Amino acid sequence: MSSDDTENKIWYLRQNRLFANAPVEAVIGGESIFTMELLPKRATFFDQGDATKVVFLIKTGRVRIARNTADGKEVTVAILGPGDMFGEDALFGGGERTTVATCMEETLICKAHADDLFALLAGNSALALNVAQMLNDRLSDASATIEDLAYAKISDRLVNLFERLATEHGRTTGEGTLLDLRLTHQDIASIIGSTRETVSLEMNQLVRAGQIKQESGYIIVLQRKC
Repeated sequence: MSSDDTENKIWYLRQNRLFANAPVEAVIGGESIFTMELLPKRATFFDQGDATKVVFLIKTGRVRIARNTADGKEVTVAILGPGDMFGEDALFGGGERTTVATCMEETLICKAHADDLFALLAGNSALALNVAQMLNDRLSDASATIEDLAYAKISDRLVNLFERLATEHGRTTGEGTLLDLRLTHQDIASIIGSTRETVSLEMNQLVRAGQIKQESGYIIVLQRKC
């Protein structure tokens, strides 16, 4: 690998939450265990039941984490973007993957063998704390989703989802916050536990109420008028 490629990899690693506030020595020390790979839209990183061997860091692009239910439905667990890590169950001795990970768009990732990354974490408390924080955030998101599924109306689930996505994947515009990822109504239904038809009806109501705007396949969460 050329020095330019190495510097590029180190730059990307420093942007990832795994290496947030970590000393530069930790990033340089971790560079050798990661390899970079560019995958096309719809490519699969791993499937449910696969062996847990590799951990992934997202550089650019979006990744969907989903779970297949016993009745054949696919439920979206998380949508991740640049700076996020996934496949971390491989660090904790899980025998098989319990989720499916696929590219929502062309995605550039760094990947490392779980044993190598575990050794890196064991030697650096800052990195270990970063992993703990990421897992805690993931658990908080999952708890909020479960609460929505149990108690919230579909319209409220949609609003809560868009607010969360605006925080995680939003880009400020003159009208409000653009969700910087393309989601079909079926995608949204798989996240909030509904059907495509119901999501379409409820989103049309949110559009008429002036809460969101749909434009060229993207959703804009509109600013609330005083």
